[in-house]
Amino acid sequence: MVETAEFSDVLLNRGLIDLQAATATRRLMEESGESLHVLLTRQGLVDERDMALALADHLKLPLAAAASFPVSAIQAGGVSVPFLRRARVLPLSEDDACLSVAMADPLDSNTIRSLRILVGKPITVQVAVPADIDRTLDRLYGPARSATSSKTETARRGEDAASDAPAIRAVDALIARAIAHGASDLHIEPHGDGIRVRYRIDGHLIELGAAPENYLAAMLISRIKVLADLNIAEKRLPQDGRASLTIQGRAVDIRVSTVPTLGGESVVLRLLDQTAAPRDIDQLGLSTPVLSALAQALTAPNGLVLATGPTGSGKTTTLYGALGRINAASRKILTVEDPIEYRLSGINQIQVNARIGLGFPTLLRSIVRQDPDIIMVGEIRDEETARLAAQASLTGHLVLSSLHTNDAASGITRLLDMGIEPYLLTASLRAVLAQRLVRRLCPSCKASRQITDEERALLGPNGQDLIEVCEPVGCAACHDTGYAGRLVLSEILVMTPALRQAVTDGAGLSQLRALAADGTAGGSLLDSGIANLRARETSLAEIIAATGMDGG
Repeated sequence: MVETAEFSDVLLNRGLIDLQAATATRRLMEESGESLHVLLTRQGLVDERDMALALADHLKLPLAAAASFPVSAIQAGGVSVPFLRRARVLPLSEDDACLSVAMADPLDSNTIRSLRILVGKPITVQVAVPADIDRTLDRLYGPARSATSSKTETARRGEDAASDAPAIRAVDALIARAIAHGASDLHIEPHGDGIRVRYRIDGHLIELGAAPENYLAAMLISRIKVLADLNIAEKRLPQDGRASLTIQGRAVDIRVSTVPTLGGESVVLRLLDQTAAPRDIDQLGLSTPVLSALAQALTAPNGLVLATGPTGSGKTTTLYGALGRINAASRKILTVEDPIEYRLSGINQIQVNARIGLGFPTLLRSIVRQDPDIIMVGEIRDEETARLAAQASLTGHLVLSSLHTNDAASGITRLLDMGIEPYLLTASLRAVLAQRLVRRLCPSCKASRQITDEERALLGPNGQDLIEVCEPVGCAACHDTGYAGRLVLSEILVMTPALRQAVTDGAGLSQLRALAADGTAGGSLLDSGIANLRARETSLAEIIAATGMDGG
């Protein structure tokens, strides 16, 4: 056991907390009887990964990485799954001599003592991140269900009906599971035969474990509405709201959307981990040539820089990374967003509200009078917004925005189609970045195979040297999808004199693409995909789908 004052000094020296937080948390410890590290992560003052590393270093214990966790369940002398979940303990290995476990709280001597009695052998402890333990318990042991008699279950439901506690626990558990598995969205869909819960992970919906019991459906949705400050009595109309919670030591913003369906109200929660907001374009995963060209465009004192791609391709994340790169005390930055996804320090962010007439054009006209240096417009959706953004970029402002187009060259033609005059476009536009997100192959189960002649032909000249590609297989670590995480494909078009002349001369998309290909840093989206195929980071199927080679 470490002394509280001693461990508090460790956290202070690491810069994880300040003196005010340490003093306030000690008072809470005296009132609640809980440990310092538990309170700090619960309040969101210290990230649980940072806390796990600090505990491991201070206690001189190994830090167990999720990659080293077992691939199959270890029975550990018959220790019950509810016990493991409640204590956040993961059996790592067992032999005749001892049981090795990973613990979220290595200071929990009662749990260690109980384990020693249950298995009848010494216990060796490693420290692990709580979210990693939760995720692995779900994967190895499945959902935990209490064994209760029918009579007891009926009685419990009756008690629950008069209490909000079960719904609160269920919502907290669902959100915590979503965060632990890296989900971007949580879908709660009532049906006649129960509740269906799905998680969007790496852009695809999957189910994880068991959904809450049917009788909790109404209470569950009411609890979410209370969190998002929605009308719990209104079940006929769609509603949108927002909530902020601290989950696993991290501040998480949640956008809530409800719509009435035949089976009841369907609820979708968009989970925005504020610690995941990119602070610089270096964190976006762009190739070196694209990163260099984008960085150069962002040094301009004025002009229009666009991020393009379909919905869900990471355009907004790229814009936030760009703002992080150029944010400085000497610059005033204003954003107009719908919705605001991440809260950025030192930047003035404005939420669009079309219901009261506060749209992109109205706000753009107003914020240019706020003496900004840099303006970020969440999305250019119409001619008026496009024209105002272009004009603002000509009057001494650097303007960042996004467009829905298939590639970088299409960004030019889209603005022309919106009605922007060629002279205005060539004078204002500096660079267009196009991007796609593709799933990264799971390192635990990916397998290589020979590429076929037909597939090589699809890749064009730059892919002719490929002999092997990797394919998804599926294992417990990746929920049998074969993928874990995502990476970005990108291309950037920098406006050159030749491109400006072509736009002035009324060149078509094919000619613009040819000119862009000649001067595009890092090549095309397909070239970016081929580079990732060569590095065995993703599959051919993902590249085909992302670059439209399948005709979609």
